[in-house]
Amino acid sequence: MANMNLTTASNVLKVFYLPPLRRLLNNSTILWNRLERHEKFNVEGKNFTVPLHVSRHTQAGAGRAEEGTLPSKDSQGYNAAVVAAKYIYTSIQISGQVIRATKSDAGAFIRAVRSEVTGAVRDTKKSANRQAHGDGRDALAHYSTGSGTSITVDDNQGNASVYLQPKATTCDLIDASDDSTILNNSVTVTLGAEAATNYAATLGASLSGSAADGDYFVLEDTLGNQMTGLAGIVNNANPPLGNLHSIAVAGNPWWQSQVVGADIGSTYQDLRFPLLQRVCSRIAQNSSYDKEDIKFILANHFMVDKYYELCANERRAVNVMQLDGGYEGVEFSGIPIVADVECWNNRLYFIVPEALRICRMSDFDWMDDDGAVLSRVANTDAYEATMFHYGDIATVARNGLGVLRGINQ
Repeated sequence: MANMNLTTASNVLKVFYLPPLRRLLNNSTILWNRLERHEKFNVEGKNFTVPLHVSRHTQAGAGRAEEGTLPSKDSQGYNAAVVAAKYIYTSIQISGQVIRATKSDAGAFIRAVRSEVTGAVRDTKKSANRQAHGDGRDALAHYSTGSGTSITVDDNQGNASVYLQPKATTCDLIDASDDSTILNNSVTVTLGAEAATNYAATLGASLSGSAADGDYFVLEDTLGNQMTGLAGIVNNANPPLGNLHSIAVAGNPWWQSQVVGADIGSTYQDLRFPLLQRVCSRIAQNSSYDKEDIKFILANHFMVDKYYELCANERRAVNVMQLDGGYEGVEFSGIPIVADVECWNNRLYFIVPEALRICRMSDFDWMDDDGAVLSRVANTDAYEATMFHYGDIATVARNGLGVLRGINQ
């Protein structure tokens, strides 16, 4: 094996770890796996410009009497979505002792850092997928009750047990009334025991201001900097942080997804086959796509369990479909319903992959602008490496996507 130095160690991270890292992150869930990657959209500064087809020729196929005046000329209608790139980072730290202890054996270095690198990749995958299901705010949990350092949090629409950890996580507490005011910044939150409807949590410092039910925690300094996912895209309203891709819903009926069912906080209903069929019908009726273009339905595991219950109650056979990439789903009318742990509660997303894109300036990669992946941590006998991804999720046909929401689980 080659002798180890910083250059060799950097090459190990790039050559040995980068290819499987990219495969894992880009294929970690069926959503990331099925969406097209686009790096050729027009990039202006920090934004992608995505062309949208929004209307058809109004005079196509118009009939006329013999020797009548020909129909008026017309053309297809177009608009442009402006998608702001989001910058995702994950940094790892390797001690100087590890590098020196393995300096005579690159293989030993690979083994020594494997746990740290694979753990970082796993956590990056989970964070990116959480954002891919979010509405742009990336709320980890919502404040419910409590004062001082002892509070309770609930999931509201996400899952506090999934999005927070029993490990101190540095967060900002955001005022839900305006989605911009930081009530407490850089406060650590540690998830505790689960109760009937919420979770206990411990703060590293007492709340400095008043918090109301529904205010939410985000990772420190991330508000407005996270990707906009399905909850913001597959909707008939503007996302909480502003217009989707700089296009407002008002005055643009083509910029609304096919939504069936109540929103968060409303009266929920049980899952029924006609509700599932209704979303399919709305996509076929109100967009340029057909039911056959819906390639999969996404829901969390609880909703998939409810579909199994529905099939049992209706005495319908359950057919498990094996999909390319090693995924599987339970069939509804020829469409696989696939479980994803990060999917929001009480809903099912009907996905036409052609209507979604991953716009990116860069695939997942290591920062090495100065030629070295590893760089010295100031005043510390340690070295750090940073993984990054520049891009966001975009839709080219918001009305070709659907969601059934407000379903008991």
